[in-house]
Parts: sequence; C-alpha cells; structure tokens
Amino acid sequence: MTDPDGPEVQPPPGNRSATLFRHLHRFKDHPVITTLVVIGEIAGLVALVVGLIKWVLPNDPATAELPTVTVSTSSTPPPTSSSTPVSSPAAEPGCWTSRRTAIDCREPHRYEEIPQAATCDYAVVIDFLGGQVGLDITVAKVAQLSAGRCSVDAGRDVSGSARDALQGPTSAAWRRCVDRRVTKNVPCSALHSGEYVGTGSTRRATDPECQLAAAKYLDQVPGALVEDLEVRVFAVASGTKDPARCIIDARGNHLLTTSVHNLGTRPVPILS
Repeated sequence: MTDPDGPEVQPPPGNRSATLFRHLHRFKDHPVITTLVVIGEIAGLVALVVGLIKWVLPNDPATAELPTVTVSTSSTPPPTSSSTPVSSPAAEPGCWTSRRTAIDCREPHRYEEIPQAATCDYAVVIDFLGGQVGLDITVAKVAQLSAGRCSVDAGRDVSGSARDALQGPTSAAWRRCVDRRVTKNVPCSALHSGEYVGTGSTRRATDPECQLAAAKYLDQVPGALVEDLEVRVFAVASGTKDPARCIIDARGNHLLTTSVHNLGTRPVPILS
C-alpha cells in the first residue's frame, strides 16, 4: 500500500498522457471524481484552443472580410479614350483613268463605276448624274468595264465623283450643247449656240413635243423668251439610241455662255 505522505511517484519518461494527468493519482480511490476532473480539464483545453483559433482567424488574409463590390446596372457603356484613332475600312477604287487604271475618284479620272446598276444604259447614267431621264442630255456616255462594271464615261478627265453632277453648280459642264460655228457638240459650260433636250420618246419629235419639253427644261414658257431663244426639232431618225430630240437655240448669231436649264425668270445668258 502506498504511503500518502511519501514522495510523489513520477510517471515513466516518454508517456505524455501520464505527464499531463499525473496529479490524478490522488483520486485513485475515487474513480467518479477522477472522471469528472478529466472531463473538466479536457473541456477547458478545448475552450482554450477555440479561443486561440478565433483570435488568429481575423488576422489571416485568407479569411479576412472582403471589400464590398458594387456592380453597376447602368446601360451606359464605359467611356473610351478619345486618343485612340478609329480606322475605317478603305473603300475600293471606283474610278479609272483613260488607260483603265484603277484610281481614287479624287484624282483625275475618266470612268466612274455606277454601283448596283440593274441595267447599263444611258438612262442609268442620267439617273446617276442626278438628272431627269427622258429630258436631260449629257456629254457623258455609258461604258461597261471589265468584270461587268457599268460606268460613267465623262469623255475627259474630271476630279471628284460625278454622282448628282447635274444638280450641282457645275452642271453646265455635264450638259450637252452645240456650237454652230464649228458644228460640234460641246459642254454647255463653253460658248455654244444651242442646247439639247429630250422628249422621253425614241421616235422623231414634233414641234408641240419640243415646245412642251423646252418648257419643262427652262422652267419657263418658251414664248416668253422668243426674242432670244428658238425651240426647234432636232433632225434625228426614229429609233436612234441618242435621246436628244430638240434644240433650244440662241437666235441670230448670238451665243450662250452657260446652260439654260431651270432658267426661270432669270435673264437669258447671251454673250453680249
């Protein structure tokens, strides 16, 4: 039997469990108390460990609270930098020189493609130039280049697109006139004696048809200008492809300096 007043019995070396609970030998005669003490000490140890974990976790970057991220629901796109140039696709050359070499339409050229042309005839050219089909007559012609491209043939070198040229301030350069002095057709921007007009028909015109066509072309009743201008039938056979059917002539030996198209109430441009 062990003496309770004797020296404390040391547990064998290397036994950690015995070292931790070495004081329990005092309650060896009371197993219930021993069990309660063990449970209490284990509970305290667990509480200590949990406390340490709670103290460490808030300082752990991996478990720290993340900042709140606000997601915008606005449909407005984010601003973009204006310093970044936006390149546009280069347009394919639509014009050609007299030698049929593709070139930018801003450069001198003779031919210009008519895009998406359903047909390729004189009426398509007039429409592309912004004129009235069946009435306006132009120095330009129709040309069909390689690959079936329907084009305007200006008959000379021009710069810039011919689209709507008959509506612009330089329309006289695209209208067809005649100079009786040399019996040649010339642009109406040059000195000339008469200007061609169409009737919308391919047959030979009559005097009444030419009077009506001239009234539309001049935006004026020809009779009001009888002292300066004369309307006559152009001697061309029926069925001729060229739509010119009438001529608005300057009387006598007078010459006109520009086109009489849409003359209205303005003075007749006679060379003085």
